[in-house]
Amino acid sequence: MNLSTPRPPAPLIPNRSKVSALVVDDDAFQLDLLPQVLRAVGVMDVTTANSAEKGLSLLAGGKSRINLILLDLHMQGMDGFAMMDELAKTAFTGDLIIVSDQNEDVLRAGALVAKLRRFSLLGTVSKPVDISALSALLPH
Repeated sequence: MNLSTPRPPAPLIPNRSKVSALVVDDDAFQLDLLPQVLRAVGVMDVTTANSAEKGLSLLAGGKSRINLILLDLHMQGMDGFAMMDELAKTAFTGDLIIVSDQNEDVLRAGALVAKLRRFSLLGTVSKPVDISALSALLPH
């Protein structure tokens, strides 16, 4: 006789086609490349912003369907750290991935800020972005 407790059902893993991503980076090459990488791994709904200010404006302007932000840390004007400060005020509940060409110390600092701001940080990825590294951070 087996008296073990039945296992709860496995949590549902969202389909990547249901992910709506916002890429925030001031580098035109990255704004072209990252959406292609995301689409290659199944994220089809991708919006881009060439500044933190524009990214925040898109979020405030009804882009509430966005549930993933890929954020560069080093940008002209408002940088990624300042955007996280502003984003925390909006109560953004989606996921965050930090994508940067800064050194490991800066990436760790960005991750720490994201955690302190209570974001759902999926991880950090160094530029140039490796498709498998980014894919490993995304829901399956």
